Amino acid sequence: MRYEKIYLSKMILSTLLISFILLSLVLFLDLQVSSQNEETVQNRNMFSKQQKKEDKDEGIQQFINILTRNNQEISASEKVDAIKRLGDAKAKRTIPILVKYLDYEDTSVLNRSLHGIDITEYNDVSSARRYPAIGSLVRMSKESLPALVEVLEKESLDSLRSKNARITIQYIFLRENVVNGILYLEKAASESKALNGSERLLKAAQEMRTLLEKVQQ
Repeated sequence: MRYEKIYLSKMILSTLLISFILLSLVLFLDLQVSSQNEETVQNRNMFSKQQKKEDKDEGIQQFINILTRNNQEISASEKVDAIKRLGDAKAKRTIPILVKYLDYEDTSVLNRSLHGIDITEYNDVSSARRYPAIGSLVRMSKESLPALVEVLEKESLDSLRSKNARITIQYIFLRENVVNGILYLEKAASESKALNGSERLLKAAQEMRTLLEKVQQ
């Protein structure tokens, strides 16, 4: 009887031990599968993010190509679209390209038809609409300021590129603080080494003072 109890106890212990081992194995395998699934999801997410970045970079490069290649087959509407798309992408590396297009006009916003006759109206169209690079550079915000200051330093105040560069700077600081814009231009003037650069930048700062007075009225 005693041996039977001992045998039964050993059988129970063996069964419990086997059950424990099997349960541990199941849990281990489950954890392994969960870990693999999680790793797979992470890899998929990383691949998706990388793919999106590559697609975005490829799209940006296509728009850069439109604006940098001297191809007469590229239409004006394609160039305007490329300028706007680069602004939407906020790709800092495209700022020098967009600055070169400060004087590029989107004539489609000016041309209207009246009884079949094309007419052009300027008074009711803002500079930001007529020159798409202004809006795109404003979207870049302060990242575009050094390139815009360089335009002001190197070009005469009456040039269209200089005028639009000043307008762009004004738009950027109107969204934040016009006083900061005045101080920024004055500081740039004090540091300018370009011929007539300081004078041009100070005049741009004065324009912003006049703008500030109008805003405060």
